[in-house]
Amino acid sequence: MWLGRQRVSVTTYEYDDATGRLVRSTTVHDAEWTDDDRAWAQARRRNKAELCPGCGLPMPETTDPANNGSYEAPLPVMCFACVPLEKRKSEYKDPGYLFHVRKQLPKQAPNSRSHAR
Repeated sequence: MWLGRQRVSVTTYEYDDATGRLVRSTTVHDAEWTDDDRAWAQARRRNKAELCPGCGLPMPETTDPANNGSYEAPLPVMCFACVPLEKRKSEYKDPGYLFHVRKQLPKQAPNSRSHAR
């Protein structure tokens, strides 16, 4: 399945004329990738190949001398999920660990209770 398209499968059954028993069944599937699917995938690969590994913008644009001075680098923003993630990563030197981050549940005050009504 590609881009949410449902694949089509057709099964043909062959029966013995004398006994009526199933002799064979053959299932044929449509192509996994349509021409459109392939064209989209190739276009995406070409577009990704043109991106600057530093800034992520298209290199035909960013390397054009006519664009010299056309870009600015705004101040960075802090991702508050990346802070503890990077701290945790620094605790492990061996390769192979997979890291993730999750949002903590809000802390309740010690004397607060939730009541269902």
